[in-house]
Amino acid sequence: MRILFIRHGDPDYINDTLTKKGHREAKLLAERAADLNLGSCYVSPLGRAKDTAAPTLKKMGRSAEVCDWLQEFPC
Repeated sequence: MRILFIRHGDPDYINDTLTKKGHREAKLLAERAADLNLGSCYVSPLGRAKDTAAPTLKKMGRSAEVCDWLQEFPC
């Protein structure tokens, strides 16, 4: 079994999303992650985490389970 943790891209903490740089990082991640043969995917409920995962999930035609316990800080 392999567990892969991926931290969100460059964050815009104020708006709970990613900066332009963070969106570029998420797109680059999608290109790399497609070759990793990922199994189940889980994501934090925070916007920056969802925005990081979205391009990879879209490219793989998959969805992720949102897990509150993956959240860094309470909202």
